[in-house]
Amino acid sequence: MKRVAITALALLPLATMVANGFEKAVDKQKGATGIEGETYEWTLPEAMQPSGYIDESKMPEGSRYSEMVILGNKIINETTRYIGPQAEDEAMRYAGSNLSCGSCHAYGGTRQYQSAYVGVYSRFPQFRGRGDSISTLEDRINGCMQRSLNGKPLPNNSVEMKAMVTYMQWLSQGIPVGAKVEGQGLVDIPYLDRAADPEHGEEVYMENCVACHQQDGSGIVNPVADTFGGAYYIYPPLWGDDSYNDGAGMYRLMKAAAYIYHNMPQDKPGTLSIEEAYDVASYINSKPRPKKAGMENDFPDRRIKPVDSPFAPFGDEFSEEEHRLGPFEQMIK
Repeated sequence: MKRVAITALALLPLATMVANGFEKAVDKQKGATGIEGETYEWTLPEAMQPSGYIDESKMPEGSRYSEMVILGNKIINETTRYIGPQAEDEAMRYAGSNLSCGSCHAYGGTRQYQSAYVGVYSRFPQFRGRGDSISTLEDRINGCMQRSLNGKPLPNNSVEMKAMVTYMQWLSQGIPVGAKVEGQGLVDIPYLDRAADPEHGEEVYMENCVACHQQDGSGIVNPVADTFGGAYYIYPPLWGDDSYNDGAGMYRLMKAAAYIYHNMPQDKPGTLSIEEAYDVASYINSKPRPKKAGMENDFPDRRIKPVDSPFAPFGDEFSEEEHRLGPFEQMIK
């Protein structure tokens, strides 16, 4: 098994100061654990299928743990059926849209560089700059519930929350605390030396994205989801009332561009240039979508507010438009 040692910085006292750009050193200090982690090769459990669903015949029979893993997998893939607008019990409609967790965490969170869940259980609790605090895995899930799914928090002690966490633990088997896994998160992409161009992004969208996500960004509904199961959307909406809100990670340009660059178009991923990925991401995020209240409270330590977080107040002299479209390299210390 391939392992690459990674040494974290020790925590250091932070002096009070006025921020004038994103400070990488401060961000690294605040997130330091003192744990010497390792990077592990990407592996999936034998029962995990390419479809993103579990082959239940390969799970231990009569196991309550297995039942929870399977339920968690189904909630991730078919979120709206269990905890969203399609849930039969109205009290269980925590998600505010018909998106699934799998709309971003593709194939049940089992694809590299698509915000996969493999190894994620071993990375929490962790420091999160958005709240300038330590977050649990349940906190992280509820962040997605309120932002990417435009809903409300799921109780930590609910069966559904426990099932999702159990599924993520199952995917992370064999990965020790503090370790990383090759393919976690998103690919790193370079900064553009110019601002992203939504007008050019529209051209890229119409040439490469419209067949799946539609001209109006509404996506394509799965016509057999009610009969045979599966996600509500075959291809999710990218804007409009049923899409992610402006507090979601995908509303940040660099995250959206990185996701698009490596993974889209789905039938020929990796064919877009870096410039095209930035431009089409800026076009998508220029379109109407739900608003999240309180965005001014995100990243209270302005020194570590991501440069592509487009909501004031900022810790530098750059405008909201510059934080929305770039160029970003000038904003980093």
